[in-house]
Amino acid sequence: MSEEQNDRKPRDPAAQWVELIQKWERAIGEPVEQFVRSDAYFDAMTQVNRARAHLTRRFEGVWEEWLHLFNMPAATDVRRLREQLSRLERQVNRIAKELQDRDEEERERTKPKRAAAGPSATRAPEPTPDESDQS
Repeated sequence: MSEEQNDRKPRDPAAQWVELIQKWERAIGEPVEQFVRSDAYFDAMTQVNRARAHLTRRFEGVWEEWLHLFNMPAATDVRRLREQLSRLERQVNRIAKELQDRDEEERERTKPKRAAAGPSATRAPEPTPDESDQS
């Protein structure tokens, strides 16, 4: 009788819950996976995505009109400004690079002239014999 009582012990509720979830997952998992791999699923997802995009565009259009009515910027306005700012930043970076390249070219052109002048151009003139006698 003690063995029968041991078999009837209340089980851990968490273990019962896990077992229930696993049974449920096994029962519906395979049919769901088959549906998700089917052409019907992909067709449905295409239609859902098109409908979502259409509704989003309409909602954004109405919302943009309301925001402009109160002289406030809409997301599309901010997006356009960000794109404009990005273009300006690219132009400024390109111009800065061109200026840097010009400066480097100019330094390269002037460098050989200084080197050709050599050390004699920077040396002080040698004293004449009259000047050396006076010291």
